[in-house]
Amino acid sequence: MASPQLTEEQKSSYRWVMAAVCGLLMTTSFISLSSFGILSKSIAETFGLNSSSVTVLGVDSFSIGLFIAFFLGHGGIFDTRMRTGVLVAQIFLIVPQFLIPVSYNLFLLVALRFFQGLMIMMLAIFSLQLEGWFRPSERARSLAFTLGAIMLGSAAGGILSGVLSKLSWQEDYYITGIVMIAGAVVYFIFARNSSTQIEMLKKERSEKHPSAWRNPLTWLMGISQIPVTWTLFSMGGFLPSYSLYLGYSHIETDYVIIVWGFSGFIAAFIGAYLGDRRSRNTESNREVLRGRLQIMTAADALMGIGALLMILTASVSYYAIVVAAVINGFLMMFPPNYWALPGNIFPSAIIGAGAFGMGLISNSADAIGPLVSSLLRSHWDAVFIIMAAVALAGIIVNIYISHANLRLPEGYE
Repeated sequence: MASPQLTEEQKSSYRWVMAAVCGLLMTTSFISLSSFGILSKSIAETFGLNSSSVTVLGVDSFSIGLFIAFFLGHGGIFDTRMRTGVLVAQIFLIVPQFLIPVSYNLFLLVALRFFQGLMIMMLAIFSLQLEGWFRPSERARSLAFTLGAIMLGSAAGGILSGVLSKLSWQEDYYITGIVMIAGAVVYFIFARNSSTQIEMLKKERSEKHPSAWRNPLTWLMGISQIPVTWTLFSMGGFLPSYSLYLGYSHIETDYVIIVWGFSGFIAAFIGAYLGDRRSRNTESNREVLRGRLQIMTAADALMGIGALLMILTASVSYYAIVVAAVINGFLMMFPPNYWALPGNIFPSAIIGAGAFGMGLISNSADAIGPLVSSLLRSHWDAVFIIMAAVALAGIIVNIYISHANLRLPEGYE
């Protein structure tokens, strides 16, 4: 089969600028994931409330927002207006960042954290936007910038909290809010849509096509990422609490978050490289799917091993919890390959709707995972056993998809 014909954007070196600015924006956005967990004790003191309650409600409301976010674009409303979609997501993130320090009301705090979680809709938008710039054999590497940035942003949240530790939590929020604005400004200065892709999408959408919800792959792929989202956002929200529970200091806890974040960032590029390598010189979309599923399965296995080590060794020594965090962080080999697949498994006209559908299903775990973890925080072993169990379930689903006789688009997009 002939190689896919490349567009002018896919030949341009500017495509790497696009990947970098999308990654930068995700990094500044996801500072909000871990920084709240680190600052929650100080926030609780200001509110005159129990620290545990503030942590749980703040993390859970953010996580529910992560799930609801994919309702906002699953109908394809941002397919040809990607920068508009990113703008909406950034408003949801940045405005609450400046309102939370002056809210002084628990219910308002919960609502604002929920709105911040809606910014994750950028994942599906970037998956579509970068597809217009990158050939199939480079898509995972392009997405590694944005998906690895989830973990890099978590690490940045830990670093900023340490650097700004002598300031009040309100000042910390204002400074990180300014960092978020800077990231958004850089994105909107440099980000461009692929004109070739936009023209193709407009043409395809003018024709009648079946709903993405009738495609079995929307459901199967959505289910396959549930274990990763369950663990990723549970760890991001509650790993600081677990580290403190084991008796490690606040400084040591900050470093655990930083190490976990950086390991995930590196893992995203490793997984992307391996997935792109498996996709190179393939002759069909089915081979691309199977190759990326192999890397995704390895990520599930490492994620489960890291969760088990949290139970078995994390209390033994500080170095043991660091090792467990690093291994668990390799779950990030999964997302770049996952979000590189919509163009290989959906017809062109429903790529955007399919990506949002996958995200909606998989990110149901954003709401459920942290909620279950918060309810079981007095039984930490159960928290991590469940993470290991869902990792095993993910491996089984990946194997099924790899061998199932599913209808895919012919050749490459």
